[in-house]
Amino acid sequence: MWRRIPIVPMLFGACGALSMMTLASVHEPLLEGWRPYVAAAALGAAYVLAVYVILTWLPPPRSTFDNVGCGCFYAATGYFFLVVPTAVVAVSTAAKDYNIHSYAALASLVGFVGLGLLGGLMLARFRRAELERQKAALESQAATFAREQLELARDLQQRLLPPSTLESDRYRVTARNVAAAYVAGDFYDFVPLGENRLLLVLADVSGKGVKAGLIMATVKAIVPMLAAELTSPAPLLGRLNERLAGQLPQREFVAILLAIYDGERGSITIANAGLPDPLVIPSMKAIAVAGPRYPIGIRKKLNYESLTVTMAPGDRMILFTDGLPEAIVNGEPLGYERLSAEVKRSGGDIEMLFTALDKLGAGHEDDWTAIVFERRT
Repeated sequence: MWRRIPIVPMLFGACGALSMMTLASVHEPLLEGWRPYVAAAALGAAYVLAVYVILTWLPPPRSTFDNVGCGCFYAATGYFFLVVPTAVVAVSTAAKDYNIHSYAALASLVGFVGLGLLGGLMLARFRRAELERQKAALESQAATFAREQLELARDLQQRLLPPSTLESDRYRVTARNVAAAYVAGDFYDFVPLGENRLLLVLADVSGKGVKAGLIMATVKAIVPMLAAELTSPAPLLGRLNERLAGQLPQREFVAILLAIYDGERGSITIANAGLPDPLVIPSMKAIAVAGPRYPIGIRKKLNYESLTVTMAPGDRMILFTDGLPEAIVNGEPLGYERLSAEVKRSGGDIEMLFTALDKLGAGHEDDWTAIVFERRT
């Protein structure tokens, strides 16, 4: 509350009134005691407070020149309205023959106009400081609100992701997601399709932040529903593209890989729409799917193809987004060859792989997301 009371301008008005009293009594100092000066100072402070209240109802000046003009205007007004009460105070408290001589009146007028100029400049500084304070307060509130919203979005996104490990007698799946921003554009999912089949989903939404997170949530919600109708990843990918091509914002798309593991046959069928080729461990063979590889949202109609790979017990396959090979190390991208070497060295252990990349100083300009599938029997 105290910040809204113009203490400094009120002191300015009080000093101005005192200066008028002093100028008026130069020729014949008839004023005696402290009461006239206190009364004049109180009137000056009250006057400035009244002017300040009036100013709050008027549109703010747009420039320093306007502020100076405003200060001069009120100073001139104050000269005529404040000189009368100060004179009344002096006459009533000091002497009946109190007179303000002509040269004293002229000097007080000049002095008050000078005070008006200074007051206008002070008013400009005061308004500018107040606007800056309000702007800083609004920016701080906006930053706090944005941070809270991002933290909420990140928490909700983490809740959408399945546990990082899924195990059964036939397979073991591990995954890890490291976001470049508060909210990642990458995501993964494991969708059981009966007792012996499992759908793996790995996707990279263009962009980062809340928008990418919302698209991610949409894709994650649609894929299980389509998987209940379609048993092969290629037509499933085509149907997903048809559903989302008209709904995604302009210049937004989703690179996604779907893989269905058949426990009876020990095979995994892959359809790829724009993600890097998975690697089989320990042979380090890249699984390159033929046909169109456009991400979802580029075209309305796309006929994706799939590729089936038979895995021996103990074999592993790593699926990853482009954030890993494109991670910057010493000013250059890590690259697929070096990533392949690190994957082989880690034996397909995601924790070891990510730790090794961190030790290399790889940057997190993009999300890091990977899934490792291991056949057990």
